Amino acid sequence: MKFDLFTKMSLIIIVVLLALNIIMPILSSPVPSYAARSIQYKVINSEGVPYEKESFEMLFNEYGKESWEFVAFEMGRGFYIFKR
Repeated sequence: MKFDLFTKMSLIIIVVLLALNIIMPILSSPVPSYAARSIQYKVINSEGVPYEKESFEMLFNEYGKESWEFVAFEMGRGFYIFKR
């Protein structure tokens, strides 16, 4: 059976691509696992927070200094949710 140059080159390219597809995931760095990292949540009741802009800024700056990140506001119960 005779192979022309195009067929030979196509087969070589396919074999190289398949080999790269197998080898690259092995050589690449692993994906970081979020399960290994512990995440903490803090829930603040909005009833204790005055409704002035400055009060909100003070609250968020205070928690920001402690590495807390604001993630959500639960409207039904009025909770501010932070995580770190």
